[in-house]
Formats: sequence, structure tokens, C-alpha cells
Amino acid sequence: MRALHQVSLTLKPGEVLSVIGENGAGKSTLMKILAGVQTADSGDIFVDGKKTSFENTRAAMDHGIVLIHQELNLCDNLNVGENIFLGREPRKFGIVNSQKISQRSEEFLNRVGLSVSPKTIVGRLTIGKQQMVEIAKALSVDARVLIMDEPTSSLSAKESASLFELIESLRDEGVSIIYISHRLAEVKRLSNRVIVLRDGEYCRELTGDEINRLSTLERLDANDAPTGLRFI
Repeated sequence: MRALHQVSLTLKPGEVLSVIGENGAGKSTLMKILAGVQTADSGDIFVDGKKTSFENTRAAMDHGIVLIHQELNLCDNLNVGENIFLGREPRKFGIVNSQKISQRSEEFLNRVGLSVSPKTIVGRLTIGKQQMVEIAKALSVDARVLIMDEPTSSLSAKESASLFELIESLRDEGVSIIYISHRLAEVKRLSNRVIVLRDGEYCRELTGDEINRLSTLERLDANDAPTGLRFI
């Protein structure tokens, strides 16, 4: 079964691009390709005008592209700092430098507005705070593109509000965000542009007042589009 066909999008610096569509539209598959989790059978990815490809998540991260999964990818038994630098631990004389991990983690926790100690065990945090740790972890690799897949699905209203403020702050700092959600109120609040997918294909792009009037996907008509992903 074909998951995607003739899908194209362009992402600009410092914008929130929402990708919407019904279940099975291909949203998550497209994001996994972009983040190096899956490999595309065809099509091209351009970063800063240069054609590239991502064989794995490390290759995507090297280009500053990080996917924050709907199911958070944290180790509950490790502390916050250890999670932020997991697999990239600073070392001194070959030994993990825990003091430096704590110091550097503080910088990224402050950036996302999370007031917890880097030594706090992640499993003791609420889901909303764990979400912030994931974002701090992404920023620690100098992410320029954050992909968020249904980020508010397990958050309270208060936690969601904090996340929205952070997204808007990161956007103002020049970080680009791809936001996947079924919740159209969130899409309306955050989005500079919206891409609609249907049955694995590009349907259309919405901007400005089109986003504000968005209430249903049923009447959106499909248009042809070139294949590829472009970041400018």
C-alpha cells in the first residue's frame, strides 16, 4: 500500500507550518522521512538549496532537524540532564562529566522555561514537563527545525498553554516548527501556513484568512504538486 504520493512542502526559517489531515493521510510517514526515521522510495530533500538525504536520525540531526514523537522518547530511570545529553555526554579524561551535564542542561531548561533540577528523575515529572525536556534535548543539538507530532494529546490545558508560548518564542528566535495536530483551534492559533494531506497526497496550502476560516477538511479540493521537501 502506498503511504505517500506527489507530496511537496517548503519550510521557511522562523515559521510554524502545520500539517493536517485525517488518520492515514500520511502525516507521520512524511515526518519520519524528514527526520531520518524512514527512507523515502523517491523524491528529494533540499536543505539551504542543496539536495541531501537522511539515512538515519543522526544525519537529520546533523542538519538541525529533530522529530519529537507523540510517544516521548525519554528514559524514565535517568535524570533530566542525562536524558538531554544521552549518547552525547561530555567527558573528561574518558569519564562522563556529570557536573558539565548539569551546567549545560540548565541553559536549555531555562530556554524552554522549565524550572526543574537537571538531577530530577524524568519518571517523576508530569507529561507536560517531560515534553519540555524533549524540546530542551532537541535544542541541545542546535535544532533549527522541530517536528512536533500531536504534542498536546496528553497535556492538560495549562500545560498546552505553556507549550504554545514556547512554540511562539522559538519561532521568534528563528526556529522553524512543523506542527501536526487534529485540533484545529491549535492550528489556527499557531500556524503561519497549513499544508493539508489526504490519502497520502498533497491537497492544498492554506494561509492568512483561509486558516482562520478552517473548520473542516471535507470540502478541500486536491491540487497537483511536485514531489520534494525544501527548506529555505
